[in-house]
Amino acid sequence: MIEGPGDSPQYVLDRLEPARLRAARERAALTGVRLADKVGVTPSAISQFESGAAKPDLDTLVRLSMALAVPTTFFAHRERDTTIPFDACHFRARRRVSQRDRRASVRNGEVLLDVVEALESRGVGFPQEEVRSFWSVRPPVRDVDDLEAAEAAASALRRHWGMGYGPIPDLVRVLESKGVFVLPLSDAHTDVDAYSAWAGQRPCVMLSMAKSASRARFDASHELAHLVMHDGEDPGSSAVERQADRFAGAFLAPREGFMAECPRRWSLEAFARLKGRWRMSIQALVRRAYDLGALSKTNYQKAFREMSARGMRADEPGEWEHERPVMVSQALRLLQGRMSVGDLASEIGLHPGDMEQMLRRIASAETVDLIAAPRPQPHALVRPLHSAPADGAWSEGF
Repeated sequence: MIEGPGDSPQYVLDRLEPARLRAARERAALTGVRLADKVGVTPSAISQFESGAAKPDLDTLVRLSMALAVPTTFFAHRERDTTIPFDACHFRARRRVSQRDRRASVRNGEVLLDVVEALESRGVGFPQEEVRSFWSVRPPVRDVDDLEAAEAAASALRRHWGMGYGPIPDLVRVLESKGVFVLPLSDAHTDVDAYSAWAGQRPCVMLSMAKSASRARFDASHELAHLVMHDGEDPGSSAVERQADRFAGAFLAPREGFMAECPRRWSLEAFARLKGRWRMSIQALVRRAYDLGALSKTNYQKAFREMSARGMRADEPGEWEHERPVMVSQALRLLQGRMSVGDLASEIGLHPGDMEQMLRRIASAETVDLIAAPRPQPHALVRPLHSAPADGAWSEGF
């Protein structure tokens, strides 16, 4: 939290953190040249501000704040500063997505994690992460061309988490119960399906809700693969992505449970029934059946020809409501009466309206409405959120 005489621009300027200027620019998806044009300075000046070689004057600081749509307090040094290492992020995105847009999505993810840290500082305890403990059972893979390693890792993780081999009712709840932060991507980043990374000790999955529910669920499983298997691997290679896809299918529909139900010939009706049970797209189920040898190449090709002819490749019927993260929403409810939207906005360095809009992406409207106005009460520690069992049922800790 920035504390000072009215959080004045001069107070912020005295505590200016150059890296925060760059973070705000990248979050807005602006180049240095474009920001310089909006502020009325040279691109060289922007570069110097961001490197710490020079400081803006007060007037320029205010213009930077206006151009980047954040209060000046966003630029001040803070004791806690969440960073997601961009070069370690595994992106699931269209190839045409620029590095600038990818960086913007990461910077917005950092702000979401700032909210998490602010909640923790007020006494909320989130579930302990249970990804690293799996590495003692099965270390990250080193041969990214080994697809059977992905099968084995998915099966071993299910055993480690005590999940059995049946369908997963709500994958997002399971991930949250294991200490994985699943947070929605901004609507401004629709070409980025998902990305994952470790932010310090936090395993994080940022997930687009703009795609179908089955796609988002597969993307979440794909990103889990990166967290579990690809620590230290260079992101983005086709081999790494193929291995993550194989893990995703194996985790959602494990050989041990799926093969007993899987048809041996292509039938749209049969695979449509499996979609509702295993909560995977028909296309993903067909691929899974092919990978396991249940469908021949001829049946596999026939399936995709029929789905293409029916227009199902882009718009598959039989979808369900998106699985939504609940940890932040629960935490906000625990802090009702001890924190407001304005408090969070002030601490993180956002305008209250922007903070409220962001919270409505990661928490229920009812929950956000409860903290929309300040309700000062004495500070008190709150109980931790309880973890969910592996079958997806969730026990709210209040």
